Amino acid sequence: MSAAHGAHGLAQVRRLLDFAKHSAAVDKGFGYLDNEGAIDPFIPPSVLTTSRMTFSFSVGSTLGIEGSLELAQRGVASLREDFYDPDNGGFRSALRDTPGVQSKSAYDTAFVLLASSSAYASGVDEGKHVAELALEALFERFWRDDLGIFANSFNDDFSVCEPYLGANANMHSVEALMAASTALKDPTLLDRAHDICRFMVDTHARAAQWLMPEHFDPQGKPLWDFNVEAPDDEFRPFGVTIGHLFEWSRLLMELSHSGVQHAAWMPSAARSLYETARKAGWAADGKPGFVYTLDWKSKPIITERLMWVLAEAICAASEMEKDGVVEGASANLAQWEGLLAESFVDTTHGSWHHQLDSDGRPSSSIARGKPDAYHLIQALLASQLPQGAGILERLHSR
Repeated sequence: MSAAHGAHGLAQVRRLLDFAKHSAAVDKGFGYLDNEGAIDPFIPPSVLTTSRMTFSFSVGSTLGIEGSLELAQRGVASLREDFYDPDNGGFRSALRDTPGVQSKSAYDTAFVLLASSSAYASGVDEGKHVAELALEALFERFWRDDLGIFANSFNDDFSVCEPYLGANANMHSVEALMAASTALKDPTLLDRAHDICRFMVDTHARAAQWLMPEHFDPQGKPLWDFNVEAPDDEFRPFGVTIGHLFEWSRLLMELSHSGVQHAAWMPSAARSLYETARKAGWAADGKPGFVYTLDWKSKPIITERLMWVLAEAICAASEMEKDGVVEGASANLAQWEGLLAESFVDTTHGSWHHQLDSDGRPSSSIARGKPDAYHLIQALLASQLPQGAGILERLHSR
């Protein structure tokens, strides 16, 4: 990597965080940004948005970007004060005083763990306590020891468990556990991350010829037709999610560098997921770019182009290139980084478009506004970071 390339990447991260900082224009947490960088008044602050912004500003702080540390501190304080439930434990999805039924999910809690661990590593002392609270909730409430994965969600007092298990929550838990292992110096967390990968990837993705199932019943059996009537769901779409194949491949490579035992299977599995996503997802409808989802015969279902899918493809290609796992990964990386710059950058309102239609025009049928700095910041840094066990280790060893 040239010095010029590194400087360009850092400039892009600054540009992203300059846009993201407008999310602090709310009383609590971080708000949801619309396409022009203003707070969307119809979407209240959530634990997910607050966690993702806290993570992003923690990365900015680690990179020495001015103002980022204070925003990371703000985020950690809000997670503790505004979203944590001192009576029942765990973190609510919405602000504490939000009317209506509250829920608690492993997906949200994983992002709290990622955010607080990253903040602690960047100098926010309170991040350690919040990370410990998130770990307590994950392992005392969500962990399914019989399957080696996390349950998906509960009601507010943890008395009712949702009869559904999801790959998405567990995938982000792998990422969060790696970050917490680094920040808290607890290598045992990597063993749990490995358990999750065994179930989701080595068992179920492998059995499905790497067209990875995402949805499971309470006994851990795939639900092949889940959401077939709502295939464009933002978090639980029907079929194969191309971006997640790339994301799992990247996480497997990172975890394989952690020193966790019995990881020899991971690089080849990562390559299989990557190649399946690349071959099946790219131009599946005859037009450039990655489609959102496929059916179980690799036919496109939702052909919208989601920014986060391309971002994860870039992150995965970077890992494949560094490890020499996939021939041609360097060319993939250059092509996909070029697509992100040429088609997704919003030169009018700032930041990057979060969704394009199949003809490359801005769209919002799935991803509304521009609240996601989490995927972008990693894609902008991917090629500049060394190998390592997760984003924290890679940032601090650069």
